[in-house]
Amino acid sequence: MGDMNDRAGLEALVADVGSGNVIDAELLEGGRVEAHELDEMDAAQAADVAAHCFAVLFDHRVEQRDGLEADVDAGLWRGTVDGFIFVIQRDAVGDLVLDFKVSEA
Repeated sequence: MGDMNDRAGLEALVADVGSGNVIDAELLEGGRVEAHELDEMDAAQAADVAAHCFAVLFDHRVEQRDGLEADVDAGLWRGTVDGFIFVIQRDAVGDLVLDFKVSEA
């Protein structure tokens, strides 16, 4: 586990296709948070959503998740998943879009 080549490959994948992921019921399937709960989720729930989506999108077993910010009124949630930064943000048409970035640290 934790092989540097695996991490480098995951970082490359996240950098390539980690942004612009619309959170829909299909992506949430099997997760802890349901679609109707998204609008009112707290930071911990946002981290659960991000971790589940990360696992689905990148076929990666998530070890750590941390919700750092939840602003329901602004439609913005931030945190980290296994060292990757996540941002969930409401777009102009009302969808929640999930972006992952490789941490600068």
